[in-house]
Amino acid sequence: MEHTQIEEAYNETFSGLTMYYRDCNLNPNYIAKYNNFQIIQERGFTDVSSFAAGLNTNLRYAIATNKAVNMAQVNPDVQKYGFHLIAAPSCYKVLDIYKIGDQTQILLLHFDEKFKAIFEASTSNIEEKVIGMGRDSFDKKTQMPPNAILNEIEWKQRTEFPIGMSDTGNFFLNSTSVDKTQATTTKAQTTTTTETLHTDKKTKSKITEKKSFWKRLFG
Repeated sequence: MEHTQIEEAYNETFSGLTMYYRDCNLNPNYIAKYNNFQIIQERGFTDVSSFAAGLNTNLRYAIATNKAVNMAQVNPDVQKYGFHLIAAPSCYKVLDIYKIGDQTQILLLHFDEKFKAIFEASTSNIEEKVIGMGRDSFDKKTQMPPNAILNEIEWKQRTEFPIGMSDTGNFFLNSTSVDKTQATTTKAQTTTTTETLHTDKKTKSKITEKKSFWKRLFG
């Protein structure tokens, strides 16, 4: 796989990456079907929130994306939910499945379908960084009380469905996963421009961008 293709995929996927959330109660047998490094496809629109606190459900999808549309710009009434929308169809890589007690967080990376082969066949230190921070975030948020707004009937009805599978627990995409020991590990800087994928081109301003990137992702 050419370095330029990987660089394009990472620049387009990780630049401006932000974390969104979606809580639901899901059949534990369905949760168990997800696997680390699995590629899934959601056929419908994905409703997510920019807000997160504690959860009173058994599952949280934490979705890293730079393509969620703020629906408050269309309808100000939904601003209270932090409502964002990811267009359909959408592809995700399961970065991590993390369980605390009877609550599970499934961490998903949203990417353009044209990069499916790249994210299927490789992992990167950027993904590892997102996984580590995602776990730290879940550790903290499970100690917080739930957000009452996100438990309103209207929002719960929008987010009660599983991502990447039907209501009967069948994946829309033939289940694919990558054994971490077999995957190609791609080293990339955790900054978000083409230039900053090369260590010899770091500058002070790009180091500042790096810090703000991670702060924004898991704020």
